[in-house]
Amino acid sequence: MQIFHTSTFIPGEWNISATASHPGIFSSADELQNQALKAVLPLRRAIVQVSRLWWQIGTEVLYASFHETPTYYHLQTQSIDHFKRSLLSRPALGCLIKRLVLRWPRKGSPSEIDHILQLCPNTRILSFYSADPARHVLWEPRILFNHIRIFDADVLYLSQKCIVHMLSSLPNLEMLHLCGLGRGDEESRYHGTLRLPLVYFLSLRFVGAQAIEYWTPLLSTADIPCLTSLSTNHNGIVPLSLSIDAWQRITFFTFPLGSYSVFEPGIFRSLTRLQLDLLTRIPIRQLSGLPFHQMSHLTMIYRSIQYGCVSQWKQTLEVFLGLEMPRLRVVELHWGDDGIHSSLYSASGQDEYLEAFFDYLESSAHKFEQVGVQFREVYTRNIYRVPIPIKDVIKSAREKMAIRLALPFSAEVGCLPWLSLE
Repeated sequence: MQIFHTSTFIPGEWNISATASHPGIFSSADELQNQALKAVLPLRRAIVQVSRLWWQIGTEVLYASFHETPTYYHLQTQSIDHFKRSLLSRPALGCLIKRLVLRWPRKGSPSEIDHILQLCPNTRILSFYSADPARHVLWEPRILFNHIRIFDADVLYLSQKCIVHMLSSLPNLEMLHLCGLGRGDEESRYHGTLRLPLVYFLSLRFVGAQAIEYWTPLLSTADIPCLTSLSTNHNGIVPLSLSIDAWQRITFFTFPLGSYSVFEPGIFRSLTRLQLDLLTRIPIRQLSGLPFHQMSHLTMIYRSIQYGCVSQWKQTLEVFLGLEMPRLRVVELHWGDDGIHSSLYSASGQDEYLEAFFDYLESSAHKFEQVGVQFREVYTRNIYRVPIPIKDVIKSAREKMAIRLALPFSAEVGCLPWLSLE
C-alpha cells in the first residue's frame, strides 16, 4: 500500500490534515488537482489490474477521488448518472470515496447531490465547479452532512443568504474556499451571524472592490474562533475587517500587497508563514515595526519579470532583510506557471537587464545564506512544489538564455524559433 501511495501521490488530494501550501490547492477553481489526477489515473488502473491481491490493496486509492469534469452538458449528464448507477450497483465503492468534485446540480434533480453524498458516506472534501446559470440550481442540503471537512465552491450566481444557509448545513467544516464572491442586492443580504465554529483555513476570492465592500459587514462579524490561516485576493480600498484577537491567532496569511494601506500594530504575533502577491509597486515599508518574530517561511509571488522590477526587488528585500525575523529559514520566489524560465522570452531584447537581475538575485541568495536562510523558487504548474535553490535556477536560466541568443532570429514570425523550456 505504501508503494502504491508513493507512486501515485497527489498532495492534498484527500488528506485534510495536510497544510495547504497554496490556497487553491484543494479548490475546484484550480486545475492542478484535476491535471494531477489525469496524470496518475492510468498508473493506478494498471496497478490494480496486475492481480487480485493488488486489486484488493489498490482499490482504496483508485476510488478515493471522483472528478466530474466534462465540458458539454449532455456529457455531464451521462457522467454523473453513470457514477450514481455504479454506486448503487456496488455500494462498497461509495464507502471508499473521500473527495468529490462535482458541477452544480442540474435543474430537475435538486436532491441528486444529497443522494450521491448518502452513497459516499466517507466523503471529506466536496467541491462545486461553476455552471451555466441557466441550467444549474442551488444545492439545498436536506440533511446535515457531518462528514464534510473541506468545502469549496464557485458561488458567483448565489446570493449571500443562500451561501450562509448552505454553510450552516455543514457544521464540521475545517477548511473553506469560496470563489466568485460578488456584490448582491440588499434583499439578498444575510443579517445574522455567520458561524464557522471549526474552520481554521479560510480562502476567499472576491469579484471586484464592490464585492469586498458588500461582504465585509458579514465577514467582520463572523464567528470563526479556530481561524489560523487566511487567504484572500482582495485588492480594493476596503479592508477585510477582523478583530485584533483573530489577527493575533493567524499563523498563515496570503494577500496582494497594497490591499491594506495601514496595518494595525499588534497583529501577526503568531504568524509563521506569509505569502505576498506583489501585484503593485506600493512601498512595503508599512511592514516595518510589525511583529514577525515567529515567521519562518516567506513567499513572494511575481507574475512575470518586467522591466524595472529590479528596483522593486531591491526595495522589497531591503525591507525584509531589515525586519526582525530571528526564526526565518525559507524565502521563496513564486513566478507564474513555469517559474523564471517562463519570463525569458517575454523579456527578449532586455538581455543586459536580465543579466543585472540575475546578478542581483545571486547576491541576495548569498546574503540569505549568510544568515542561514534558504532562498529558492517554486512555481504554479508543479503541484508537487519541489523547491529549487535560486543559484541553480539562475544557472539554468543563463544557459537557456545563451541558447536563445545563439539561435537565428525568425523574421517571418517576428520572434525566435520555439524552444521548450521544460
